[in-house]
Amino acid sequence: MDWYTQPSTSNTADWNAQNITDVKRKLITANHILHQQGVVDAYGHISVRCPSAPDRYLMCGYMAPGLVTSPDDLIEYWVDGSSPVSPDAKKGYSERFIHGEMFKKFPAVNCVVHSHAEAVLPYVTSGVPLLPVFHMAGFLGE
Repeated sequence: MDWYTQPSTSNTADWNAQNITDVKRKLITANHILHQQGVVDAYGHISVRCPSAPDRYLMCGYMAPGLVTSPDDLIEYWVDGSSPVSPDAKKGYSERFIHGEMFKKFPAVNCVVHSHAEAVLPYVTSGVPLLPVFHMAGFLGE
């Protein structure tokens, strides 16, 4: 079994042995699942560390997760600096820097999900007064 079908048995060695073609297919599927389940909207993102190159990660280009359909929609980035590996890469999300910094800070992390879910915001600001913390939080008032 691999990390995808039996995650409780995954470890770094298992992750590093993953086939990049399979990882890309699973990343496309993950984009669809997160979109269909309402975890991410057009502004949320998921990325995965490249299994045989831990200094790189994959993420879709500048498109809604539900629209990702092929490996051509994915961009490979360097963990350090989050610049595209290919100089000819299409436009990507500016939030990719969040993903790159997470991969850099936590070398054992192989997947990052960045969400703009309003329902989660009160929990990420625990211990401080509830304030608008993103550009669409005006409904919270003063």
